[in-house]
Amino acid sequence: MIPQSEGEVTEYAQRLNFAKEFHLDVVDGVFAPKATWPYQPEGKPLNVKQYLDVYTLEVDLMTTQPVQAAEQWIKAGADMLVFHVETLSVEVLKNFTEETPVSVGVSCSGATTMDTFAQYLPYADYVQLMGIYQIGAQGQPFDETVFEKITYIKEHYPHLAITVDGSVNQDTIGRLKAAGVDRFVVGSAITLQDDPESAYTALNTLINE
Repeated sequence: MIPQSEGEVTEYAQRLNFAKEFHLDVVDGVFAPKATWPYQPEGKPLNVKQYLDVYTLEVDLMTTQPVQAAEQWIKAGADMLVFHVETLSVEVLKNFTEETPVSVGVSCSGATTMDTFAQYLPYADYVQLMGIYQIGAQGQPFDETVFEKITYIKEHYPHLAITVDGSVNQDTIGRLKAAGVDRFVVGSAITLQDDPESAYTALNTLINE
């Protein structure tokens, strides 16, 4: 989910309790447009810990100060963190992964080359590839170039699990699974449906047939 308020996080946490994992996008409005809670309005991640502790919590750090944000979210119970390579150096990522107990994934925007992205991969626990070109908003068209990136990762870093986030839905999830994707971050194809649990079940069926 892309939280607009603290209350929305708690509402979604209770409404989506049929799932085991919870992926939270946090956007500072600088790295990507449309700032979200806890940047706008300002808030404290620790306030939602009690609601999210029942999940494996993954926080996607779309912020120009990702390490500072990461420290706050670890205190709030994050189990997995996604860093966008445009926001930090390879050295900073390396130092962070050596010092933190949580799983660290790396991601990049559509404009970032694979040569640049690859410099970060030796220090990541997993990879999050974007199924959309412009990050920070749900409902965007699917970016077909993600399949080239999947192929590259599987050939050069086969030990890294691959997540795809963005435009994952009934039309794309089967193709992504066939290409070798391990995890799927689904937004509007679940959260904006009349029956989110049924949508979740249907998508699970497509990747487990």
